[in-house]
Formats: sequence, structure tokens, C-alpha cells
Amino acid sequence: MTEKRKFHRVKLSTRTILSQNNIIHHGQLENISKSGALVRLEPGTYFPKGSEYDLSVYLDGEEFPLHFSAELVNITFGMAGIKFVAYDSETETRLDVMLEMLSSEVDMAVVEHKKYLRRLAEDFREG
Repeated sequence: MTEKRKFHRVKLSTRTILSQNNIIHHGQLENISKSGALVRLEPGTYFPKGSEYDLSVYLDGEEFPLHFSAELVNITFGMAGIKFVAYDSETETRLDVMLEMLSSEVDMAVVEHKKYLRRLAEDFREG
């Protein structure tokens, strides 16, 4: 299967609010990229695909959430695939910093894990 995503997604579990016309739905962010997110919704929540919403992502330790205009592109088993339609420059800057930080942490963890596996293999061969 061909990968359609243009941007790398990072795992991030944090509180979200999806709203439209003063109707608010609470959710849990599962992952995020520069162009979209995956959000776990409350059981029984229904949204029509293609509808536009306001998405607020609340980051731990930060006073203000990230704000996005978003389109619901997929919904299944309580998970909503969301495409970002628009966001302001402040949200863009904060999102870029967060993605860079989380991507770097993942990359470092992978490198350290590979080093560990090499050492383990060497120790095993030396017996």
C-alpha cells in the first residue's frame, strides 16, 4: 500500500475539544502531524465526514491550546482522522517546535535501541 501522508506523525496523548456551532465533543489525541491528527472520541459520538470543526489541542504545561480549523476525513471505531484546513502562525510555530522535539526523542530512542541490540548480539556471539 502506498503511503499518502506528506508529513511524519508523532504519537502524543493529550486532551482535545472538537467543536461546531457551540456543540462540544471531548476527545483524546492519539497522534499528530503538520497536516492532521488522529483523535479518539467519546463512545457513541457521531460526525458526518467532510464537515468542518474547530479543534483545540491542550498540551501539558502550556497555558493555551493549539487551535485548528479542521475537516473530518475519516471516522471509524471511535477514532476520527482529521485534516487541518487552517491554523494561525502562532499555532504553526508551536506545532513545529513540538513535532521537532517529539521526532528527535523518537529518533534518539531508535538509535539507542539499535546500539543496545548490537551490543547484545556481540555479547551473545562472545558467549
